[in-house]
Amino acid sequence: MKKILILLACLGLFTGCATVKQAQNLKDCTYALKSVELSDVGLTELKFTITIAITNPNKTEVAKLKRFVGTLDANDDKIADVTLSDIEIQPLSTYNAKAKLTVPTVTLGSKLLGLLAMGSGTVDYHLKGTMYFEGPMGVEIPLPVDMGRIGSYN
Repeated sequence: MKKILILLACLGLFTGCATVKQAQNLKDCTYALKSVELSDVGLTELKFTITIAITNPNKTEVAKLKRFVGTLDANDDKIADVTLSDIEIQPLSTYNAKAKLTVPTVTLGSKLLGLLAMGSGTVDYHLKGTMYFEGPMGVEIPLPVDMGRIGSYN
């Protein structure tokens, strides 16, 4: 009976160490809002593709992202909610995660709508939210991120 308890305690410690290592991998990753592209303009909606570059600097460990939940703003106006899920970033590499968004034109201010539709002016994009990775027994561990990009719509 003692051997079983010791074995279970060791297993719990190894699981905890793996979780700490995975948390460190995600913490060491860098996140950047690489691009926001206006892909289609309609009378009632705009379609965007956003690209988030996630770089894993670890030499040997894969960084596993369970999900991302956040919001995309343009010139301080909320454009849309953004979600990503189940992403693996290989060691010493960058993964470009893409999300497609459909935004009703009624949610955008007239000035911002004009800038986006005409492709003129500078738009300040900002993406903030929480990256989650899976911990022991299915518990999700959050990591807040805040990314910005200043530039034209593409």
